[in-house]
Amino acid sequence: MLPTSGSRALEFRRDDPLRTTRVVHDLLPASTSGNVLLRIERLVLTFNNVTYALNGHKLGYWAPFPASEPAWGRVPAWGVARVIDGDTNLARRGQLLAGFMPMATHVLVQAEPFPDGIRATAPERAEMYPLYRDLHYVDDRIDDVEVGVWSAVPSAAHLDDELRESSPTQVVFSSATSRTALTTSVLLRRAGIHVVGLTASARTATAKRAGAYDEILSYDDLAAIARTPGTAYADVAGRPDITVAVHRHLGPALARSLRIGATHAATTHDFDLKPAPVPTPSVEQFNVGLRRIELAERMGQRHVDELERRARGVLFAWATGHLASERTVGLDQARALWERTWRGELDSMAVAVIVPN
Repeated sequence: MLPTSGSRALEFRRDDPLRTTRVVHDLLPASTSGNVLLRIERLVLTFNNVTYALNGHKLGYWAPFPASEPAWGRVPAWGVARVIDGDTNLARRGQLLAGFMPMATHVLVQAEPFPDGIRATAPERAEMYPLYRDLHYVDDRIDDVEVGVWSAVPSAAHLDDELRESSPTQVVFSSATSRTALTTSVLLRRAGIHVVGLTASARTATAKRAGAYDEILSYDDLAAIARTPGTAYADVAGRPDITVAVHRHLGPALARSLRIGATHAATTHDFDLKPAPVPTPSVEQFNVGLRRIELAERMGQRHVDELERRARGVLFAWATGHLASERTVGLDQARALWERTWRGELDSMAVAVIVPN
C-alpha cells in the first residue's frame, strides 16, 4: 500500500548550502509507464556530499533532483531504496536498489532496464556519467557498513586499476582517512604495493586503526616518505601546498601524480577544478565516471562489472572488520549531521547513515 502522507525532502539554499537548510513536504509523485517510485530507506553522508553542495553549479549536482524553488537545491547522496510502485517492466515491487538519490523519503525515477538494475533517463540526468544514473539491485541483507562502502567501490576499483597499470613500487595518499583513500589502499596492498597515508596529525591514530596502510605520516612529517623510484602520488585532499611539497621531496622518484578529489574543500570552501602548477611530473586528473566508460569501450562492460565485483567483495570484508555505523533517523535530525559533516567532525571509521523516514 502506498503512503498517504506524501514525501519529504531536505533542501539546501544554493548560495549558503552549509548553513541554510530546510525540510519540505511534497505530494507523493504518481508513477506511470516508464518510471518507478522508490521509498528511500538509507542514505550515506560523507565529505563528497559537501563537495556536491559547494560546487553544484560547477559540476551539475543541483540538476538530477530539482528542488521546489530555484534558489534551493537537493544534494545527492548514495543510498538504497525500495520499489513501491511503477512499471513492472523496469523493476518489481519490493526490490532493493542502490545508487545516487536525493536526501528525501521518496523519489520517482524515469528509467530504462539494464541487466543489473535500472538506468535513469530523465532529461536533467542525461549528461551525467552512467555511474551516477545507474541503480543496481542489491540483496536485502546489505547492512549499513556495506551501504557505506558501496559508493566507494567504483572509485577504489578503478583507481587501483589505473595505478597498477603503471606498476608503482609505492603509492602515497593524501587525506588518508577519507573513504576513497582507505578503500583504494586496501586493494593496492593486496597486490603487494607499499602504501603510505598522509593525514593531519590529529588523525594519524585513526588512520592507523584502519589497517589499510603500511605507513602513516602526518603532513608535517612528509619528508619521511622514502624516495623510492617509481612512486605514485594520489591526491585526495586537493591541497596544492601538500602536492607541491610531495613533488619537491620525492623529486625524480615520483613517477606519477594523480588528483582524485578535494576533501579539504569541506572546510576551506576553495574547491578548484584545475590542478595547481607543480614540479614535474604533471598532475593528471582522475575521473572515475569517465574511466569506467573508456574501460568499457576498450575491454567491454563485463570487464568493468567484474573489476568492481571483485573489489566489492574485498572491501566489504575489510569494512566489516574495521568500520562501524552511526544512524540518524529523520531528515530534521539529518540537518545536525550535515553540520558535523562539513565541519569535519565525523568519525572517519564510522559510516554516517540517514534513515529518512
